[in-house]
Amino acid sequence: MGEPKRFDAWINPLKFFALDEPSPSDSPVPSAEAFLEFFSLPGVPVDAGSLAKRYREIAPEPVALFIVPAEERILEKLVWPLRHAKAAYMVGNYLSTIALSGMVAEMVAVLLFDIAGVTVSNRPMTPKDQEALFGREFEKLDQYRRVEVLRAYGLIDNAAKSKFDLIRTIRRKYLHLWSQGQAQVASDAVSAYHLTLSLVVQAIRPEIKDRAFYLNPALLHYLETVGRCEAPNDAKASSP
Repeated sequence: MGEPKRFDAWINPLKFFALDEPSPSDSPVPSAEAFLEFFSLPGVPVDAGSLAKRYREIAPEPVALFIVPAEERILEKLVWPLRHAKAAYMVGNYLSTIALSGMVAEMVAVLLFDIAGVTVSNRPMTPKDQEALFGREFEKLDQYRRVEVLRAYGLIDNAAKSKFDLIRTIRRKYLHLWSQGQAQVASDAVSAYHLTLSLVVQAIRPEIKDRAFYLNPALLHYLETVGRCEAPNDAKASSP
């Protein structure tokens, strides 16, 4: 067997001992601080000052998402994952920020295609048409191909394409490459989050004008088709 070797190790790195260890039923529930410490990257301070510092690092956003439609798919696929990405950064979970940002960017690409009303032979493109033209349904393409299709159809400009590409590059090197180190992970997490947020805002295009909220007309049409948009006399959101 050869000579014994020594190495550093973490013992039970996935356990939350305050809950995993057998204890009397009347034992107190762990404190919120204990839970917060478990949520965070080991060694990252989670006192209020440190949390506030990291929030201020990611919070100076390039654009503001000041209003979003309260539609389930938009909230579940775009808004709440972005909020979780921001919170993950606060506790030093930078990989989660990158992963969630990449996921949201993929959802933005699918949303942009779905609401665009792309046609073929003067009729709406069907999933079978997508398969014939792209090799798969648009939603099932990889992100690189999705973005190429969006650009080819003029649904995004070169600036948006560059954002999609950079998010994908950041995500790939941390989530797919064993050789990638962590030296720049915090700054890359901020970049991925900010780029993704700007794409979400570009897709929704919220605007206040004449004391009314305006959205991307294509998105507004989508809300109408899913029954989440009405036109009462006192409507608060509309298309230009």
